[in-house]
Amino acid sequence: MKMRSLVAFSFLGLMAGCTTINSSSFSDMSSAYREVVEGYSNDNILLNVVRSSKNMPLSFLDIPSVIGTGNVLANAGASTTQSVGSPVAPPAVTASNIGLAVNNGFTFTQASLDNAQFMQSFLKEIPLSVLGLKGTERLLPRAVSYTLLIESIELRSNNSIVHHFNNDPLDPQYKEFQNLLYLLIEAGLTVENTQLKTPLGPAIDKGLLTKSLDSWGSTTVDNLAKGLISFDKMNSNGKEVYQLVRNESRSRICVNKYRSQQLLGDLLSSDSYCADSPKHEKTDLNYAKVIQSFTSAYPKASNMELVIGIRSPGNVFDFLGSVLNAQFAGDGSKMVMIQPSKSVVDSYNERYKQPHPFFKVYRDTPISHPVATVKYKGVSYSIADDDGSYSKEVMEFMATLVTIAKIPGAIPASPAVVVR
Repeated sequence: MKMRSLVAFSFLGLMAGCTTINSSSFSDMSSAYREVVEGYSNDNILLNVVRSSKNMPLSFLDIPSVIGTGNVLANAGASTTQSVGSPVAPPAVTASNIGLAVNNGFTFTQASLDNAQFMQSFLKEIPLSVLGLKGTERLLPRAVSYTLLIESIELRSNNSIVHHFNNDPLDPQYKEFQNLLYLLIEAGLTVENTQLKTPLGPAIDKGLLTKSLDSWGSTTVDNLAKGLISFDKMNSNGKEVYQLVRNESRSRICVNKYRSQQLLGDLLSSDSYCADSPKHEKTDLNYAKVIQSFTSAYPKASNMELVIGIRSPGNVFDFLGSVLNAQFAGDGSKMVMIQPSKSVVDSYNERYKQPHPFFKVYRDTPISHPVATVKYKGVSYSIADDDGSYSKEVMEFMATLVTIAKIPGAIPASPAVVVR
């Protein structure tokens, strides 16, 4: 009898299952994503500050969308193997297998903001309303935000420039700018909204106005309802007339009238005074030397107009680049410092009772718990989480300025890079 060998496989069972990641795993992934995006944003700001200090072009990236995926795949199975053809059959051999696979991740798009829409907004002068922006740091001194946003202070008398003060730490007269800035802050330097009325056409009498109501278009009626235009009742040669005016709200920089007069006398014109100027009885004599130095330098100056130049977001990065160069120049004596504020018109920040650095960067220096760390042309730059400086507050403010510049169309619909 011819022997035959036969191998038989008996499949006993196979189980497979798929389940989604639980809430704990999802929370961990979300937290990890938030930390990555936060670091991504901070590093991007610091990197562009470093680029600015090197007179290199700025470049911004953004993550407009993120898609997260995650699942757990489990499987289990068993099989029996037996040989036939021998007088004595060996026992069956059973093999089993169990598998568990976990898959999670994010797909995100990385878009370049190097386009006309973003740059037009990025290089445009920052609106005056932002000058009073405090950010999320409630105790951010005005000296910090004003130092970031104000490009220059100019004093004019009879349409002639008395003096021009540049906000540039590398300027030999930078100390003069700082003294004047603190003096103006103490005088209540702020931004207020004013209502401006512009006449539209000639004034007309009541009868003619009544007759013309039927000819008004829907746009005129809508503007009247919104308050964009209105009528002012006037008296002309004993006759009642109405003047159509356009109503506009404009922001202007001003100082507290009474505080300015206490500190500076008649140095500034009445046009520089805020309409809302509450009285402050306290007079801070800490500025006596600054005032005396300023008035002696310009003895005939009085009734001067205050002209303040505001930066664009791009100019703010240029300024921080100069701050970085000033820090690393020579013995570091040019580092920009912020004096403690004891202004009667601004809350005193108990956090700092001594001058502290405005923006401090560590170069090729290992630090613990950095807020941001970047490497540029072989050199590392870092910002510390807590070193007594205003660096974190400045970073926060810069993030706000970049966000403001992201007008519709600034982030491309088609991303430059898709990363999986």
